[in-house]
Amino acid sequence: MKTTLFLSVSIDGLIADRQGIPLFPEGAWEDWCSLVNAADNVVAGRSSFEQLQNDEMAAALNPQHKIVLSSQDIDLGDSGWQQAKSPSEALEILENAGVEEAIIGGGRAVAHSFMLEQLVDHIVIDLQPVAFGVGTPIFGNDIEVAQLKLLESQPLNEDAIRLRYQVLRDGD
Repeated sequence: MKTTLFLSVSIDGLIADRQGIPLFPEGAWEDWCSLVNAADNVVAGRSSFEQLQNDEMAAALNPQHKIVLSSQDIDLGDSGWQQAKSPSEALEILENAGVEEAIIGGGRAVAHSFMLEQLVDHIVIDLQPVAFGVGTPIFGNDIEVAQLKLLESQPLNEDAIRLRYQVLRDGD
């Protein structure tokens, strides 16, 4: 199974402002949901899951397979989400469901954990036309240096661009 880390990022490399809110320009959320919905799955963190529970924007996010990654037990209620306690467990759930490309899509801790365990094959970055100055960095903590190869760049609109990278492994 291919694993793709998908992020919307400010030009200063942040995924949220100082309050932890991803205040990106209009259309960014819909672009993100479009890719997630097309892949029919997403792995997000506890904070992202909680933000979506009482948010009208959640209606645009409708993949069949939704996994919240958290080492702590979470009351999922009838949300349609499943819980995984590790990146490997999340990928196992998706693989057992027949998913061919896992979309890692929510939060610094989730991005960090998948990168730390070297489970990311591709990184898709929607570079948004905003600078937060202070906020939540993409990874937040140390990770192994990741060498990337640019596979594609495409404009999303007149101000934003999508970059698709392959994470290179030894021998690539």
